[in-house]
Amino acid sequence: MAIGCAGPVTTLGDFIHCVSEMRKAWGLPKHRELWFRGESKNFEDTILRPELYRPARDDNGRPLPLKPISKLLAIEDNLHDEFMRNAVEHEKESSEDWDWDSYFLMQHHEGPTRLLDWSDGALIALHFALRNKSNDKHDARVYVLESYRLNEQLKALPDKKLAEDAWRAYVEKHPNEGYDPGAWEDSYLPVSEEDFAEVPVPRPPMVLEFPHITRRIAAQRSRFIVLGTEPNWMQDEFRKTDSTIQLITVAAAARAQLRQDLRDCGITESVIYPDLDGLGREMKQLWEDRRVAPEENA
Repeated sequence: MAIGCAGPVTTLGDFIHCVSEMRKAWGLPKHRELWFRGESKNFEDTILRPELYRPARDDNGRPLPLKPISKLLAIEDNLHDEFMRNAVEHEKESSEDWDWDSYFLMQHHEGPTRLLDWSDGALIALHFALRNKSNDKHDARVYVLESYRLNEQLKALPDKKLAEDAWRAYVEKHPNEGYDPGAWEDSYLPVSEEDFAEVPVPRPPMVLEFPHITRRIAAQRSRFIVLGTEPNWMQDEFRKTDSTIQLITVAAAARAQLRQDLRDCGITESVIYPDLDGLGREMKQLWEDRRVAPEENA
């Protein structure tokens, strides 16, 4: 059952009203955050899928078959190992949670992972939905997540106990590795084919609670969900009648004005990406808008 919005929004006020109505409909206390994810259009079969679970496409744009999950996990593990090996050079020091921290960094620097980015800032997610060219002909989409209820549902699944038991058995089998028997969440980290056979990545996703480890992650008010071995889990949740995920559609015709409104509210590329790359992209967005502005033709 959809709540909050009947059709595509065309103004910033409409968008904020939708968010407010969703909070009321869910009965979410004021001190708890909603999570938001912006996508530039309807990606159909790959909505709410992380990069690792998006299939390659042929020359005609048709999706190719997805590789077996065990192969995708092995590829992710290889890439994560390579990222960790090189990323230390760019970080002052590696943390005690370097496996997770490097995984977040890999996601935020456009590496393929099973992490799905969210933000607890509605306008930040709207910026991500609209950050492509302002004359894009597709309606943009902002997904709204009631993460607390989703988390409770995930904790109640039998998969959680299965994952805990499998992790403890794995730790007992490798006593010299220094693994924490209670850290079953680590079974969601990238894993080799050999380790996957002993301690499989759980099937459902997991809602993550980790500190903001970089200025960029903090600026984006980032939140994360890591998917397990079911690529469609989040989109299946979205399509349920009583889903913890709802949708705000943003009219394509309103893109240019909404981008201007977001700039007026201080939501810009250089704020969300607080580095020179972000500043350069912001200048490019301004140029794209001014290049077609009729008032600057005189």
